[in-house]
Amino acid sequence: MRILTGGSIFLLPVETFGVKQAISYMAALSAITLVFTTGLTGCATFGAGGDDGDIQAGETRVMETDPVLIRAVKHGDETVMEHLSAEEVFERGYYAFQARRYEEAVENYELIVEYFEESRFFLPALYNGGLAYERMEKWDDAARFFQIVVDRFADTDEGLNAQFRLAQVHMELGKFAEVVDQLSQLLDDRELSFFDRVEARVLQGLALLELDEWDLALESFQAVRDDNLEQPRRERLEPDHRFMVMANFGMGRANHGLMNEIPLVLPPERMKIDLERKAEFHQDAQIAYIRALREHHPKWSVASGYKIGRLYQDFYMDIFVAEIPDDLSDEELAMYFRELRKQTQVLMDKGLRVYERNLSFSRRIARDDQAEEWVDATALHMERMRAFLEDPLVQSRAERLVVEGGDLEELWDTSYYAREHVGAALREAMGAIGVFDDDDAPDQEGDSADQQASGDAASDELSGAVDVDVHHSVAVQKGNFLTQ
Repeated sequence: MRILTGGSIFLLPVETFGVKQAISYMAALSAITLVFTTGLTGCATFGAGGDDGDIQAGETRVMETDPVLIRAVKHGDETVMEHLSAEEVFERGYYAFQARRYEEAVENYELIVEYFEESRFFLPALYNGGLAYERMEKWDDAARFFQIVVDRFADTDEGLNAQFRLAQVHMELGKFAEVVDQLSQLLDDRELSFFDRVEARVLQGLALLELDEWDLALESFQAVRDDNLEQPRRERLEPDHRFMVMANFGMGRANHGLMNEIPLVLPPERMKIDLERKAEFHQDAQIAYIRALREHHPKWSVASGYKIGRLYQDFYMDIFVAEIPDDLSDEELAMYFRELRKQTQVLMDKGLRVYERNLSFSRRIARDDQAEEWVDATALHMERMRAFLEDPLVQSRAERLVVEGGDLEELWDTSYYAREHVGAALREAMGAIGVFDDDDAPDQEGDSADQQASGDAASDELSGAVDVDVHHSVAVQKGNFLTQ
């Protein structure tokens, strides 16, 4: 990310003035005009000879200077008039930005935008001000500055850079449709360099993911990979480049989303076909996630490790909530869920192992708050999956939700879950004359995440633990079971 300096004009930093202490502002919105007028009884000279000559009676001469901001400033008990040029204001903003005093920086940049529109510092003040607002996470203000650059300086390098900054800011604001439209137009209307095309398509793909436009997102990320392969070998982006890791992660998420959108419903013949389709998307998503995982990116590899575990969890849950015939007796339902758990145990075991390994790996390479969120999500879903595997109360409740057509996310509703535990304890106490058998209490086994010594070994083990064909056989088994 670069900062525009408006030219090599700086000698020494100057003391920061307090904008908030200003009493009043008076500005020359265009160049100050110095007017020299002589009266009937005198004359004046302008310059030191040359073409200027003497100013004759009644003659007016004009001299244009740089714009100047004149304001009254309070210094203790004294009020003084301060004269500031656009150069001085911009300089103060620039040095404040470099010192990470972003509030002070934007105060100066705002002055230039408001009062020095015709100055050569107007464009760099807009761009740098947008960056400063980004650092302060004031996304609306950042978007305001970048939008002006895009609208008024579209054909400049700064205008192009502002397009990408604006897209990033709109992502933060959740304006995903605007990002897609903006970048689609940019890709269609402007001849972009290879690197700019890659960045535009990656951002476009991420926005499409947020809109659940899985097929279009997949096209964007695939275009990144294809474009990269078409470049001369020395100009290609390496697999560990941020944009390539993001593209692989995005392809994983797109296929993951396509997998989740396929419901498993009767009749059995349709269910078997849909299971095969889910298995194909599962495999494609897994391959893409593993590509991203292996590059050890401190954010996107962490996210990919979490998503591999979630991929197995989601596949299992989709099978678990598959449509069941209405005419099954209670005994047949019990047998159905018992057999279902037996046949899909491999999916849950594998998903749990992936979560455990990824948790250890991720804690070593995570570098920012967003990566830490993925680490926290891994720990959360690992414990949920363990509870689903080992806690009889969770299993029983899940079966009831499926039969009643409920959402399995209700399993993790804290208040409802607490009531279920209390209810189960009361029922058991009543059956045992008030005595609660500790052996029947839910298992509270703690975190058993694998603590590997090496980050490289951990990621290799994590990716190696994933068998891309196992879900296919399970899916077929589930389909056969349901047709019986």
